[in-house]
Amino acid sequence: MKYIRAAATEVVGLFVGDWLQTLVSVTILALGWLVLSRIRVDGLGFVVVVALAVQLIYATALEARVRARRD
Repeated sequence: MKYIRAAATEVVGLFVGDWLQTLVSVTILALGWLVLSRIRVDGLGFVVVVALAVQLIYATALEARVRARRD
């Protein structure tokens, strides 16, 4: 149970603790929604999902580096 709580805290912390990363995520979602609503292209939704996944991995790695430097 501690592992799940710690993981949930980290995920929430990514979106609440770092407003720049939150802004990037919201921008990707907004642009994806706008493009998908205007242009019907197969596979474009997959690109949006991949972009969000890459952004989340990048934000997590960056946060890990910052914390490693502090400790």
